[in-house]
Amino acid sequence: MTGMKGIALLAVCGMVAGATAAVSDIASFVDAPRTYNDFGGSTLAFSSSYSPNAGMVSIDESNYGSGGFANRHMAWYGDAGASKVDFDYGDGWDMKMTMRVNTADSVGNVEAGYQFDLFGFGLFGVLTTTGEIAAFGSVMPFHSFGQGLYNVGDEIMLRMIHRPGAGEGNLSDKSTMEYMYNNLTTGSGWVTSGEIDFTTNEGGIPSSFPFYVGAGAQINQPDATLGHANIEFYDMMIPAPASLALLGLGGLVATRRRR
Repeated sequence: MTGMKGIALLAVCGMVAGATAAVSDIASFVDAPRTYNDFGGSTLAFSSSYSPNAGMVSIDESNYGSGGFANRHMAWYGDAGASKVDFDYGDGWDMKMTMRVNTADSVGNVEAGYQFDLFGFGLFGVLTTTGEIAAFGSVMPFHSFGQGLYNVGDEIMLRMIHRPGAGEGNLSDKSTMEYMYNNLTTGSGWVTSGEIDFTTNEGGIPSSFPFYVGAGAQINQPDATLGHANIEFYDMMIPAPASLALLGLGGLVATRRRR
């Protein structure tokens, strides 16, 4: 871990008055290593440590042996009772992190970054085989920034801004998600997707089902003996909901998009 910045989750902020309960409940990580466990005999070192100012998640896996397709290891944001926090329609937030895939030796692909769970798993992060940076799965709006943007060893910042719409079922004013990345190694600067509408029937994250957010990685098709993956996220900071201006986020997230 020496010399690496890792995750810097600088802001998870309520953006709609009276709708910040999920954000303010965050007080732990709920570990979920081996959620996919096709290679049950692998050597896995998985750890997380939560604090309001300096959390970390670390994954190192090797010696896979025989198995099927993939292993998946995640840590979800949890409350003080170590239960996963449920994000709902009205929970506005702005999340930022820095991560690095240190090693992806003799594996088919490593998919690492933000994790989501509702009607299947989702990801906003990197795919090491193609170098793609993309968001897909779960109920999150799909977006691909393209391939060839990430190399193993790059340090990259990821950011998501969730802006709730006018109300569940109001499809004329939907919730939006904005994805952003900044590859610190290549010096890309911040690149944004712009605000993307949700396509769910609710026009956003449905409050009637639990929706979880965390960080982690899926390691696909590792070689039995040579496969080795190492991914680290740390320096995670999750302040209590506060003024966006105080958190230095400026006008990017101060207002909703005008339609």
